[in-house]
Order: sequence, then C-alpha cells, then structure tokens
Amino acid sequence: MPHTGIRSRRTRGPVTAGIVLAVAAGLLTAAPAAQAVSGTPAAAGDHAFTARLNIGEGDTTRGCSAALVHQQWLLTATSCFASTPGGQVTAGKPALKSQATLGDRTIDIVEVVPRDDRDVAMVRLAEPVTTVTPVGLAAGAPSAGESLLGAGFGRTKTEWVPDRMHTGEFQVDSSTGTTVALTGRDGVSVCKGDTGGPALRRTAGGVELAAVHSRSWQGGCFGETETRNGAVDARVDGLADWVKDVRNRDRTYFADVDGDGKADLVMLRTNGDIAVYRNQGDTFAPGRVVSGGWGLFLTWKDLGRLYFADVNGDRKADMLVHTKDGNIAVRVNRGTYWDQGTHWSGGWGRFLDGSDLGRLYFADVNGDGKADMLVHTKDGNIEVRTNQGTYWDQGTHWSGGWGLFLTWKDLGRLYFADVNGDRKADMLVHTNDGNIAVRTNQGTHWDQGTHWSGGWGRFLDGSDLGVLDFDDGSGDGKADMLVHTKDGKIEVRTNQGTYWDQGKFMITL
Repeated sequence: MPHTGIRSRRTRGPVTAGIVLAVAAGLLTAAPAAQAVSGTPAAAGDHAFTARLNIGEGDTTRGCSAALVHQQWLLTATSCFASTPGGQVTAGKPALKSQATLGDRTIDIVEVVPRDDRDVAMVRLAEPVTTVTPVGLAAGAPSAGESLLGAGFGRTKTEWVPDRMHTGEFQVDSSTGTTVALTGRDGVSVCKGDTGGPALRRTAGGVELAAVHSRSWQGGCFGETETRNGAVDARVDGLADWVKDVRNRDRTYFADVDGDGKADLVMLRTNGDIAVYRNQGDTFAPGRVVSGGWGLFLTWKDLGRLYFADVNGDRKADMLVHTKDGNIAVRVNRGTYWDQGTHWSGGWGRFLDGSDLGRLYFADVNGDGKADMLVHTKDGNIEVRTNQGTYWDQGTHWSGGWGLFLTWKDLGRLYFADVNGDRKADMLVHTNDGNIAVRTNQGTHWDQGTHWSGGWGRFLDGSDLGVLDFDDGSGDGKADMLVHTKDGKIEVRTNQGTYWDQGKFMITL
C-alpha cells in the first residue's frame, strides 16, 4: 500500500491521494446503527469483545469499533474521538457524547486516554462488562506474510448500516515500530466505521489483539469508487504494560462508606469521578459514581489529596479534603453523597505526601468512634491530635524515630488501623525488607510490636508488584490486609489474631 498522501490524524484539509482515515468520512446522516469490515458476518457470539462505538449526536454521529481489553476498558483508535477530522484529542472526558455497545448493552464512555506515539487510546466505560471475556494483547510483532483477522462494525460492500459485526482476512505486508500495513484478501477492506476495531492473531488458545484499525483506502466499501483495499493499523503488541499502567493510575482507598461494618472499596478515577464498590462479603459490587470533579486530587501534586474516615462517629466514612493551601475540610457522609463540608483545620500545606514537612493520617486512636489526626513529621515524631467534634486538638506525642518512613522510599511505610479489635488504631510497620509488624495501641503510645507477616518488600508504594492497605474487610471488627496487585486484582487476607490468612480474591479493577 503506498504511503504517499496518507493523512495523519492531526492534518486538516483535502485528501490528496484518495486515502482517508476510516473514521474521517464516517459521519452518518441517519441514526447510528451497527457497521462493519467488508468481509463475512461473524457467527453469533464470536469475538464478543468487539464493541460498536457511537460518537456525537444527531446528524453528526459517527461510528467506530473497539475491543474490550478489561472489564471496564476498551482499546480503540484515538482518532475516533477528534471533535473534527484530524483534530487533537486530549485525555479526559470525551469532547462529544460517546457510547459503546457490546452485545445488548450500551454504556457511556466516560474517559479517553490517548497514546502519544500512535493512533491508539484506552477508553473507560461507565460500568464494567462482566459477561464478556476481554481479549488479551499480543506480545509479538506482526510479521510480513502473516494473516490477521480483522473485525468491526463498519460498512460492508453492500450495506451502509449492517446490523452485525463482519470479519475478514488481511495479510501483513510490512510494519514499523508503531504501525502495520495490511492488504485485504479476497477483496476485503477496512471501511468507514471500522476504525479502532481489532486485528486479531489466531493462537492455540483462541485469538489475541495485534493491532487496531486506523487508516484505509476503503476499496470496495459501500459508496466508494476506490479499488485498493490496503490499510494501516496501529500496533498494540507490547502495550500490555501501558494498558496496565493506565488502569493503575486510579487511586484506591478502603473505608466503610455504607456503615455495615465492612470496608468498601473507594476509587478516585483519573477522570475525577469517585466510585464506591460496596463490600458484599465475598466480592466488591460494581462501582457506583457518587461524586465528581476530583481529578486534580489524584497525584497529590495539583490541588491536594483526599482521605476517607469516620469523622463524626456515625460509622460511615466521611471525605476529608486536604488542599495544597493547607486547609482540611470534612465532607460528611449523607448516605448517597458527601456534603459540601466544613473547615476543620489549617496550616498543613507542607504535609501532603511526606516529601516536605511530613504526612498526615486519620484513624480512631482513642476509641471514641471518631477519626483523630495523626501528624508524622520529618523529624520522625508522631503525635495524635484528638477529634473534638469540629476540630482536632493540639495533640500529644505518641512515638518517635520514624523519619525514614515518610516517603515510602527509605526504610518503609506506616499504616494505622484497629488490628486487635479494641476499637483503637494500632500502628503497622511495613519495612522495605518485606516484614510487617503490629505495634499495639496502649492508650498513650504503641508498644514494641510483634511480627505478623513477611514477603511484602515489593508492595510499598504501588510502583512495583502492588500496594497494601489495612481495614476491616470481613466485618469482625479487626483490620484485615487488603492486597492490590499491579494486575488490578484485590484480595482480602483475613485477620486470624496473630497473622493474616492466604486471602480470597474479591475483584479485578
């Protein structure tokens, strides 16, 4: 396929050699419906991970395709989401109303995360899809002469808006580091509406995703006079780590939001939504968005950071908003939302992440059911500021010598949770050699501690194998260990009195 005259997704103006982005001329003049690769109709249930996308509204609606690579994420072409053909696409909420259909479900698209080196984007769905098995990404590059199976919901040779997905065989002609040139076999082409759809490699276990459709001559597609049926797809082999990293940019917390005694999963998503996944005992329910607009509180480097703890003593976790101006506001849990909040404390602008003057924690240290403030300063001291109902007092010293536990990059990190079930937060010391010790709350200090678990050296800050947290996941009043691995899995290891058991899987995020 000649590359002369191929229009990049950022170029504007006329097409000079008759080749177009498959989505660029894919504006529908009627209500959107299924579209497809100009091959044969797929058998019912085949490649169910392939999604139909509708982007825009009314007469300007256009179609694309995508592949489900995770319960709540699709992989598709960034160019699908340009407001105008060839326009720039920025990360975040789609500029146009966008929806994905898989089987009989149509779900809103709430976030687009583009790659900066190829026409590929991760797309977050508003709700997880649990009835379809996601497709895995290929590890190896497409090779010349190899046959890939293309799929999509675009036009066919005879239909403007077919009602089902079509598939066709494509031969790999050549590849670069980010693209693969294909030629359709037996007259098959990538048509308008197929952009973002999968190019699949067959394996002994099924299929894997090798590329997504990006550009095409559209030879033989309905309404086209072009005869050439070559295409350029964007390679996705080797992007598994990026896909994983995009998912892991979300920040997770554990706190009892609904007041049933079991810690729920709270997720701050990269698009600013806060979703609560209720603890059902043996699983976390699908997340429900309860608040939005918190995107600049994700990294702790922009406007500030969030915490979740029961501040008012009603056994339901409130939201604490710690802004970079040093103020801390408490937004009270109202059952289905957190209110607008009240100011509780100020002067904490240099205590956001431990890299400056220190770090803050919130837990019930004195056993009155209301979260106190723990101040961990860079000199290694920890003081407890007791909850007084509308503020935290000036505090008392509880422990010292913890200066190398602030940034989680030196000797380790600390957590505070009720491990022994007396309703007072104990100190958990997680050292970089992988050991975890529990220092029991003695009323005015934590004791010297006992060893509870080992082998967690690569779970300190989430940058390696995963991250740990401690809260009551089982509802027995004692803090369990919650393990969130880099592949998105969360398990609860139940507190057995002197150790945590081998755990049970609860959810994949």
